[in-house]
Amino acid sequence: MATGNNIKTKEASTSAAGSWVERAELSTINQEISEKKEIADREVLVVFPMGKEKYAISIEKVKEVVKLPPIAPVPQSEDYILGVGNIRGNVIAVTDLARKLNPDIASEVDLDTAYVVVIKDPQVHAGMIVSQVPDTIVVEKNQINTSASVVKNLSADDQFIKGIVKVDGDMIILIDILEMIDN
Repeated sequence: MATGNNIKTKEASTSAAGSWVERAELSTINQEISEKKEIADREVLVVFPMGKEKYAISIEKVKEVVKLPPIAPVPQSEDYILGVGNIRGNVIAVTDLARKLNPDIASEVDLDTAYVVVIKDPQVHAGMIVSQVPDTIVVEKNQINTSASVVKNLSADDQFIKGIVKVDGDMIILIDILEMIDN
């Protein structure tokens, strides 16, 4: 009879342990879901200065940042297209965002010390010059101001500006580089 009681006690303790394990697994799953939501609510931006302003693009649009290769000019191209360069065996168009934004002002980027932010897109083989290696920052998506007063009233030529990000007192202009190149 004592043996029968031991079996019943063992079954009860196994059942209790099973529910504890299930609760621990559910807790772990809930934590993973919560972490994924937190990641989904964040945006990683590549930030670079241009003149007195700071600009940013989503890291999802950046393939790599490399030292500016020798540039071959392209005749009859837009002023903001510096030419083409060879990066890792790929010929890409190198653009100057400062010239695109304000064609009347000469670029302040020293081509001898410049870098190229290579765009990650299967259709577009391009990059843009920057004066220094860009920083990366992580911001909450709710920090990106895309309100009508900031973005919606832009001219047709400025539709690549997607919002303003305020970080540590700095105002950073978020752009869509592919939209800029298409315009």
